[in-house]
Amino acid sequence: MSVSDVVAQKIVIDVLALDTYLIEGEDGLMAVDVGSHGCAMDIANYLTTALNRPISDIRYITATHFHIDHIGGIGHLLDMCPSSTRVVFYSAVDDYISGRRKIPLIKNWFVGFPSATLVSTRYLRKTSHLCIGTLAGIPLPGLRNITRLPFEKNRIDYFGHKSGSKTCCLNNFGFGEWEVIKTPGHTEDSICFFNDSTGELLTGDLIVNTSSDGRGDLNRFCWDRNRIRESYEYLCKRINPVLMYPGHGEMITGGADTLLKVRVF
Repeated sequence: MSVSDVVAQKIVIDVLALDTYLIEGEDGLMAVDVGSHGCAMDIANYLTTALNRPISDIRYITATHFHIDHIGGIGHLLDMCPSSTRVVFYSAVDDYISGRRKIPLIKNWFVGFPSATLVSTRYLRKTSHLCIGTLAGIPLPGLRNITRLPFEKNRIDYFGHKSGSKTCCLNNFGFGEWEVIKTPGHTEDSICFFNDSTGELLTGDLIVNTSSDGRGDLNRFCWDRNRIRESYEYLCKRINPVLMYPGHGEMITGGADTLLKVRVF
């Protein structure tokens, strides 16, 4: 089974139209953005029925950023996996968990949140998609101090970036065809996953695709509007994806100009 065979199939549409993906490495799978208990159960069901693979094939569970709708089901999925399965975050998340840094507040709530809520009503199918295992990752005053996760810290690894580097390869994790690209803006710790050989980009919440024309939009619902534009411009200069998988909404296709067609505010 090729990497594209796995990634190109959306695993589950979660609350707020969150999309969860599986990517394949040398020795197993990595689950990206597990937002709820229902999401975790759907991943397990997809593995055993559609892919005819055991849950033990999941080696890592990760998130494109530390928001509750992207990490709320990690603990539940981890409970179903063997003890060797690891959670892996971008290195900046360690500062949140340790209390050295607070989760950045999201601005422009009135621009981004209502549209996301309206879209979510089309996708919510099971009450389990509303069930979460943690209150960590809420970007609101007071609540952003909650960073406790429903699993031990010794289950967590981190994607490392050298000082000033925006990218790191996942060779050490057994996913050598993939690289992690630092794309702050929606949050301070936001990352994307890119496979140059297949042209696939997992955008997280940098880009969303909830409009009817399918072009995708740079996310107005963000921590820093200037930083998110800079991250988008960096991607446009550096990579040329042909398929993009957003954190919310449908897959974005458009050939060589896929990224350039995204609407920017």
